[in-house]
Amino acid sequence: MAVSDTKIISADESFERSRFDMVEFGEQLRRAREAKGMTQQTLAEQLYVTRQAVSRWECGDRYPDLLTIKSISQILEVSLDDLLSGKEMTKVVERNPVVENKSINNIIIALYAFVVMALFIKTVGLMSQVYINSSVIEDGIQLLIINIMGLLIQIASFSFGLFNSIRETLSPKRTGVVIVAYFVAMCMTSMEMMTEGDRYFHLMITSRLMIPYTLGAVSSYQYFIRNKNSIVYRIFIYAISITEIFVILYSTYTYIKVIPNEILMTNTISMILNVAIYGLIIYQTYTLNRKRKKSILQYY
Repeated sequence: MAVSDTKIISADESFERSRFDMVEFGEQLRRAREAKGMTQQTLAEQLYVTRQAVSRWECGDRYPDLLTIKSISQILEVSLDDLLSGKEMTKVVERNPVVENKSINNIIIALYAFVVMALFIKTVGLMSQVYINSSVIEDGIQLLIINIMGLLIQIASFSFGLFNSIRETLSPKRTGVVIVAYFVAMCMTSMEMMTEGDRYFHLMITSRLMIPYTLGAVSSYQYFIRNKNSIVYRIFIYAISITEIFVILYSTYTYIKVIPNEILMTNTISMILNVAIYGLIIYQTYTLNRKRKKSILQYY
């Protein structure tokens, strides 16, 4: 019981320290603004934001992005040291959304919405096979369940990403949750193929699917959630995503030659879905890396 209490207290203290940093920044901002003789509205107009945004910064509810912080220091004629420490500059990146540009975030929202809708349709189509073909239940109920569970995990994770994108709260950690859940779900769905075929086929599927997806999950966890800004994790994420895109495009091209026309539309949608997912992963990884580097350069 004592150990549990200690962990709870430790977590609470960590949250309070994090909250204190934001309040401290807000207090420094308020003092610098008042010393300059500016109102929240005047500062907001010069920064091209709303007065409510400035109010949230000063209350400690949110951090502005790095470019805005730099503009604030120039407008109020104070150094970045007076507003944020180097450690706090890093916290800005880790607390704020990965994508802060409004226009690009709208595209991200649209992509997340498309992914969720496409996954939902795919799940419904898979579940309908149970009613259309009863032999599916007899011969492959376990494989069907695994597939459906994997798709449900993907729907839940990308819905989480969509919700936070709309609220503009898709921080690196939350982005990491989405990506890690996706790779875990892909590991689950690839397991169904390992139950069929001979030993050589099992080994081939393991090396082709399980290993890359596992590496993707581990690398995404370390890079996005644990804030380990190592080039090794980025390389794994890029390599896995780009490889999967090429495999998907090649597979679709092959299907076009051999699959009947009535199934072609389904495969095309599946291709667009998977390319959109890996495109999101690549872009979010690239954007977060740029923001982390910029936070260091702008402070020093």
